[in-house]
This record gives sequence, structure tokens and C-alpha cells, in this order.
Amino acid sequence: MKVLLYVYDLSRGMARNISAALLGVQIDAIYHTSIVMEDIEYTYDGGVKTLSPGTSHLGKPFRVIDLGESHLPTEVIMEYLDSLREIYTAEVVRPNL
Repeated sequence: MKVLLYVYDLSRGMARNISAALLGVQIDAIYHTSIVMEDIEYTYDGGVKTLSPGTSHLGKPFRVIDLGESHLPTEVIMEYLDSLREIYTAEVVRPNL
């Protein structure tokens, strides 16, 4: 199956436009990525989520990179993604305050 990397800019262009003035250094984007296989997008959004490609609240990806092909069975990939759901939860990214 074909494997694609979707690249999003969380700032939607603002990082490129104002980072130098605010930070004194140019930042091109605030990147977020997801993987697309067999017309399913897999992304982290407070947990590992699946959706139709390009339909997340992040809008359209600004770059799509072809990563080639995977010959793994879909069942193996799904089993691995299910194991990630147990690890990458919303609690993982919350700071301990």
C-alpha cells in the first residue's frame, strides 16, 4: 500500500510572517504531521485518531510527501496503531503542574 506523510503548519502561515519580529529568529512553520495509508489518515490529536485524509481541524496539509510503499499486512499495521493508542493519550502531553 502507498504511504504518504501529510505535513501541516499549525500556525497557518503566521510563524513565517511574524516569528522574526517577535522572536528575533525566523521560524517557517509550527509543524504537525500525520500518515496516510489506504485512504485513512492517522494522526495524534489528544490520542491516535483516524479520519478521512485532509479533513481534520488542521485544514489541508501544505505538503504531501510520498514515503513509498509498505508491504505489511493491514492487520499488522492496525495492531501496531492500537498499541500506540494505549501509550499516546491526552495525558502524555499535559504538564505536571
